[in-house]
Amino acid sequence: MAWCVAAVPLNEAAGGAFTLEPGETKMFLTGVFNAGDHYFDSDGRLRKRETYRKYDLQLYAEHGLKDGLTAFGSAGLQRIRAKDGATFEREGLGRTELGLRQRIFERDGWIVSAQGSAVIAGAKKGPSVAVVGETDDQLDGRLLIAKSFEVFGKPGFLDLAGGYRLRGGDPADEIRVDATLGVRIAPRWLLMAQSFNTIGTGTWSGRYRLRQRIYKAQASAIFDLTERWSLIGAAFVTPAGEDALDERGATLGVGLRF
Repeated sequence: MAWCVAAVPLNEAAGGAFTLEPGETKMFLTGVFNAGDHYFDSDGRLRKRETYRKYDLQLYAEHGLKDGLTAFGSAGLQRIRAKDGATFEREGLGRTELGLRQRIFERDGWIVSAQGSAVIAGAKKGPSVAVVGETDDQLDGRLLIAKSFEVFGKPGFLDLAGGYRLRGGDPADEIRVDATLGVRIAPRWLLMAQSFNTIGTGTWSGRYRLRQRIYKAQASAIFDLTERWSLIGAAFVTPAGEDALDERGATLGVGLRF
């Protein structure tokens, strides 16, 4: 059976093109459940596979360093259980990411920013199927564009991101294209529709000769409990792909800003 790895963009759209005020901090603690009992083959056809389950506990934070410059980072724990004939399991540190976002233009509701980050893998390379695609270090660079506007009198925004991710080891480098449409439907409620797209630039080396295309859709909601605390919920699916898991799952979390 073909083996296809998971790729859930948990926090890539957390900040978008926007930067924080100097000294401002935002933190998000989220739990993510991810399942994939089907996969898309190299022709994009959906096929049955054995069980895949992934659980992540992630902490993501942003901090405004100075006007127009924001530092961000994430770290987490993960548990993966995959069946491919036998059962394979992996528990431990997930990926750790550190980066900077610089605003380069702002006018009439438009914001343009550039960001770069380094991603360090927590898993070590080995024979277990559960670590496939989890062991490579990465470098990520992006251009982000956001526009604020009103929808039927409600504040909204559109955030677009395009970037390139260098991946070490067997996986091929990737082009990333993401989009987020958000509307604050009530003073305490923010709803978002999101699209996350990963396009592999080549074929993986090593045992798994994958040429991945991953297209994800996510619906998210943030409810502000107070001026500082928020609740976060999201559900995601994979409507299409090539050499990719048909991932479906949900995110629950809490946010704090100060």
